[in-house]
Amino acid sequence: MPVRTATPPATDVVGLALEVLAAQGLNRAAAQAALSSMARERGLTVARCAALVVAAVDGRVG
Repeated sequence: MPVRTATPPATDVVGLALEVLAAQGLNRAAAQAALSSMARERGLTVARCAALVVAAVDGRVG
């Protein structure tokens, strides 16, 4: 069974999600707007939405 590591602080997760979006060609302001919009559309906090973006890139489900 895989070992679960502690969840990184929300600011780290948001920063990582912004890096993922920047890798897709968005500038920082556009990445922040996209993350905020995705969270709002799904009824999630920005931190939770960012965690899902990072998990998707890492291949984790959750």
